[in-house]
Amino acid sequence: MALKSVVELRIADIIHYHGGPVTLSQIASCITGGLTLPDITTLARIMRLLIRRKIFTIHHPSDGGDFSYDLTNSSRWLLHDLEQTLAPMVLTENHPWQIAPWHYFSQCVKEGGIAFKKAYGCEIWDLA
Repeated sequence: MALKSVVELRIADIIHYHGGPVTLSQIASCITGGLTLPDITTLARIMRLLIRRKIFTIHHPSDGGDFSYDLTNSSRWLLHDLEQTLAPMVLTENHPWQIAPWHYFSQCVKEGGIAFKKAYGCEIWDLA
């Protein structure tokens, strides 16, 4: 879900179009266009998780200033305007229609059946 949020917020694009490492406040101001203040604490948590997963990298300033965030080879796949992007796939794979059946797995173990059918009353191919 953190990855989905980053794709929806276009954080990789923000860093890319900035041309190099950006601070959290710069990312935040680009997310809302400066119209509102986003929740910096939540944004920092998301970025911290994705740094640990090597989706982004962090630069520690030597002068004690703000940390800055940059792209990695992995996060370049999240850029929206490239011909080869995984951004639409991340959004599709994490869409509520795809996630809901996972909540029925334990029921499938107990009773058998197909998780998608338990969630929606039909199989995925019938819905398609």
